[in-house]
Amino acid sequence: MFRTMPPRKRPSLGSALCALLLLATANAAFAETEGKSESEQAPMTGDAIYRYCQSCHGEQGAGGEAGKYPRIAGLPADYIDKQLHDFKAQRRVNKPMIPIFKHHRFDETVIDLVAEYIATMRPPELALWPYQPSEAALADYGSKQALASAGAERYQADCASCHGDDGDGSLGNGPPLIDQYPAYLSKQISDFAAGRREHAAAEQCGAPDAAESEALIFHLVELGKG
Repeated sequence: MFRTMPPRKRPSLGSALCALLLLATANAAFAETEGKSESEQAPMTGDAIYRYCQSCHGEQGAGGEAGKYPRIAGLPADYIDKQLHDFKAQRRVNKPMIPIFKHHRFDETVIDLVAEYIATMRPPELALWPYQPSEAALADYGSKQALASAGAERYQADCASCHGDDGDGSLGNGPPLIDQYPAYLSKQISDFAAGRREHAAAEQCGAPDAAESEALIFHLVELGKG
């Protein structure tokens, strides 16, 4: 008996196009320096390197597609640096990011420069609110007020010690969580909970379910209003 194989999942056009644009931009930019002596090469700058990121994260680092691509402007340089190194080593896997790191010139110096540049970019104002939790999450808690209270309580218990009471990352132990797309936050919480992404404080953060995640996100969106 023959088994019918399920159709292979094709990458989305947006992800595939973004990956191609990244690779093409990197190849074109680095090609200008190939074969030139160090004195002949134009100095590499964070601004120039960031052009490889614009096709997904935008000119101002605001991200896009409702959180498919996160806001990165203004994130701490050390945090960005670590994420880029994790992408390069594929400790953190994201398909659109893979092609750019295949180029041999995307090395330590390049990563350091672009991380510093992104950190200096002014965080954009994103239209994140009003944030409407799902009907399932509201049903789970009984009301929006109860959901908001649960989110605030869970955040203070499990998140504030690293990300700050206001979610702005001011403690320096974790990145800011406010002014970020809810869809992106939801995916990262899910990835951490499922072990698809590593987290130094994974035991403290626990594994919130879908409703608990929405409560946390609702609280973060509210914090961002301030």
